[in-house]
Amino acid sequence: MAKKLTALLVGACLLLTGCSGVPTSGPVERVSADPGHVNSGVEIAPAPPGPNATPVEVVEGFLHAQASWQPQYAVARAYLTTEAAQRWRPEAGVRVYAEGNPVVATDTTATLRAPLVGTVDATGAYWQSTGTVDQDFGLVKNAEGRWRISTPPEGLTISEYLFASAFSRVTPYFFEPGGRWLVPDPRYYPRGSQAYEGAVQAVLEGPTDWLKPAVRPTDVSASLSHVSVSSTGMAAITLRGAGAPPAAAARTTLLTQLTRTFAQFETVTAIEVTWEGEPEPWTLPPYGRTIPVSAFPDADPAPRQGSRQLFAVTDGVLVRAMEGGGGNANLVVAPGITGAVTAAVRSDAVSAAAVTQDRTTLVVAPLSENASRTVATGIGLRRPDFDRQGFLWVNDDQGHWSLQIADNTWVQLDTSALGEGKIETFRIAPDGIRVAIIITRPSGQHVLGVARIDRGEGVAVRAWRELSVATSQATPTSVIDVGWRTPDSLLALVGEGRTTGVFAIAQDGSSVAAIGPTAVVDAEQLAVAPGVPPMVRTAGGDVWRYNSDFRWSLHLSGASSVLYPG
Repeated sequence: MAKKLTALLVGACLLLTGCSGVPTSGPVERVSADPGHVNSGVEIAPAPPGPNATPVEVVEGFLHAQASWQPQYAVARAYLTTEAAQRWRPEAGVRVYAEGNPVVATDTTATLRAPLVGTVDATGAYWQSTGTVDQDFGLVKNAEGRWRISTPPEGLTISEYLFASAFSRVTPYFFEPGGRWLVPDPRYYPRGSQAYEGAVQAVLEGPTDWLKPAVRPTDVSASLSHVSVSSTGMAAITLRGAGAPPAAAARTTLLTQLTRTFAQFETVTAIEVTWEGEPEPWTLPPYGRTIPVSAFPDADPAPRQGSRQLFAVTDGVLVRAMEGGGGNANLVVAPGITGAVTAAVRSDAVSAAAVTQDRTTLVVAPLSENASRTVATGIGLRRPDFDRQGFLWVNDDQGHWSLQIADNTWVQLDTSALGEGKIETFRIAPDGIRVAIIITRPSGQHVLGVARIDRGEGVAVRAWRELSVATSQATPTSVIDVGWRTPDSLLALVGEGRTTGVFAIAQDGSSVAAIGPTAVVDAEQLAVAPGVPPMVRTAGGDVWRYNSDFRWSLHLSGASSVLYPG
C-alpha cells in the first residue's frame, strides 16, 4: 500500500534517502522538455521575505518558494507566522492553479482567486481538476512589525508555470497480469534527486489505486535505503527489508521494473541494486551486476517486434502506404479484403481486420494470402482495433462495443462505467491495459477519456477518467480522433471553434499542447503509434506527416483510412 504524502514530507529526510511523493530535503534540478526524461539543470533559488515586504510581496514570495524544494520548505515557512509555520503541512498535496491570476492585495490583505486546473495526490499521481482556488492568506504583523501569513493553504499551491518548472513527470512501471510486459503509471515529484527517490519508492509501494486492479503488485517487501547517480550515469540503489532478500524470480521482476523506470532519466545509463547488509549488488545473467537501461526489451510497454509500417485503405483494398503513394506506388496486402472502408492490422503485421463498404461485415484476413473470413456482422460497424493480447475489438453506430475473445465468440462490453453517451471511437494502449475513448454525451459534445481494462474474470472496462483538451474556457472543443503516441501519452484530433488541430496530451491530462497542422482543412482521422511519425488524414484523402511541431508535409493521397499496426 502506498505511503501517504505525510510520510514523504514530514521530518528532515536525509539527502537521497527513502522518500517519495513531495520530499522536504535535497537539491532542486530541472527536467528535460520531454516529460519522460529527467536531467540536471538550473536551480530555482527561493528568497526569504525582505524586512519591508508588502502584503502582496509576502504572498507572492510564499507562492514562489513553494515551487522550490528545500529541507522542510524552510524558506516558504519564513513567510508564515510562528503558529502557522508549525501547523502548515506541505505534504498534504499539491494544487495547481491557472496562469494569469495575480494576487490581489490591499494595504493589509492579500488573496488569490484562480481556476484550479489539477491536483497531485499522495502517491504523486496527477488529476485534472475543476473548481476555484480562493485563498485569503490572513496577513498579520508579527512582533517586529513585519507582514506574515497566518492562514496558509493546506499543502502546496503552485501556478501552472511553476509546477512545470519545479516538478518532474516520472513514470514507474508494473507488470500486466500475465507478467510479460510492463504498464506505465505516471507520477510527479520535485525535480532532482527526489525524482530518483520517488521512482524507486513508487515501484516498491505499488501502483496507484486507479491502475492497481489491472496490474501485478511488486512482489518484494522492501524500502529504499539510498540511491545515487554517478557522473558516468550509474544509478546505485540500495534496498532494505526486515526479512531475507527476495528470491531470484522476485529479484528479476524488480530489476526489470527499476531498469525500465530509470531508463527515462537522461543522466542514467545503467543501474545496480544492492540489498543492505550484502557485500555485492544483485547479479542477473547475462548482464552481471550492472544492468543497462536498454535491458529487458521484451518487457517494453510497446512491442518492440511490432511492425512500424504505415497502412492505408485505398479504393477498398488494404495497402502498405508509401510516401507520395497513389496508384501503383502502394503495395496491396491482404488481397482477400475487398470493399473495405476502414481497417486494423495486428501489431505483428500477420493479419488484418476490415469493415466492408456498407459497414455491415467485419472480416479478418492474413496479409500474405488471398483469403478472408467473416467474423462479425452488424449495422454501422466502425473502425476495429487489435489489442496486444491478440483480441479484436469493434464498436458500431448504436454505441455497442464488442470484443472477440475466440473464433466466433464475441462479448458485448458493459459501458456503464463510461457514463451517459455513445462511443464514437477508441484506441487501445500498446500494453492492452488502458484504452482511450471518445464519447458523444447527450449534449452532443464529443469528449475524450481514458479507462482501465481489467482482465481478471473476463474483460471489463472500468475507471473512466475524462480528459479536458480545452486550451481556452471561451472556445468549445470537440474531440474527433485519438491515438497513443507513447505508452503514456496521446495525440487527439480536436475541433476548436472553426479550426481543427492535433493536440499532444499526457494520459493523466497534466499537459495539453497543440502541435499543428495549421494548413490542413477537413482533418478527420489520426494514425498514431509509438516510435513512428503521426499522420493526419483529411476528408479528401490526403495524408499529412508530422515532422515537428507545426511542421507537417503531404505524405500520400487517395486514402479513405490510414493506420499503423496495433
